[in-house]
Amino acid sequence: MNILSNGIDALEQGNGLSVIGDLPTIHISTAVTGDNCITLRIADNGQGMTEAVKKHIFDPFFTTKPVGQGTGLGLAISYQIVVEKHGGNLLFSSAPGRGTELWIEIPIRQSNKHQ
Repeated sequence: MNILSNGIDALEQGNGLSVIGDLPTIHISTAVTGDNCITLRIADNGQGMTEAVKKHIFDPFFTTKPVGQGTGLGLAISYQIVVEKHGGNLLFSSAPGRGTELWIEIPIRQSNKHQ
């Protein structure tokens, strides 16, 4: 939910204008991959992230939101749940003016280490 909420926030920061396409859009897709993983992709056509922001998005307490509007814990906790608790991956692609896409890959069958 946090990843989706961040996408909505990114679109709202554009004041109703998206960089890519005519309307602010979030696209969600799911798939089962050949390597027995479930993949969830969430993409927005918002402003995208700078290199400086991308270096820290999974750091606890890092936020780009104004004071009082974000704790900077959402993506750090999301990363912990996906990677550390479920043995998956939380990846992203973003560039200024090109939007952002995050994808979650979770193994369908977890190893004993993650059960």
